[in-house]
Amino acid sequence: MTTVASEPSAARLAARLESQVLDEYKRTARDLNDIATIVQRLSGIQPQLLAELRPLERKLGLVLTLFKASVWALLRERELVPDEEDEQA
Repeated sequence: MTTVASEPSAARLAARLESQVLDEYKRTARDLNDIATIVQRLSGIQPQLLAELRPLERKLGLVLTLFKASVWALLRERELVPDEEDEQA
């Protein structure tokens, strides 16, 4: 007779768990739809954004080259300074 009394509570528990699972599925589906919308919007912007970033990329490449050349020149200059001091002595 105790099994009969526990069956309705088990059924209620199962129904509540089922409801919670379905709610989670709804939230997950809504979140996935939101993500899909954002990704679709970003994919439309991407070609335009890339086109605008290309000139900046070229300028940064030039700046990096000039920076490397400056560092190399400073290192080379420091190497020559001790040689000049040796020649004067």
